[in-house]
Amino acid sequence: MAVTFVIGNAHQLKASLFAPCNSIASALANEFTEAVGDLYTSSLIELGLLLFLITTIVLALSKLLLLQLASARD
Repeated sequence: MAVTFVIGNAHQLKASLFAPCNSIASALANEFTEAVGDLYTSSLIELGLLLFLITTIVLALSKLLLLQLASARD
């Protein structure tokens, strides 16, 4: 929730990285309790799965980078 407040929690797309915005995690935290209907709930679950996929890819790439650095060191 702290990230939600820091980034501004605005539902507008801006060209600047410093403008208030909304992240996937903050959308899930703010809107999941208000989800009414199957489509709304399903879209929030899909956002959660997308966030999980992004996290898995980033962690796998970082693990590969660490393995490369370890093998180059030896």
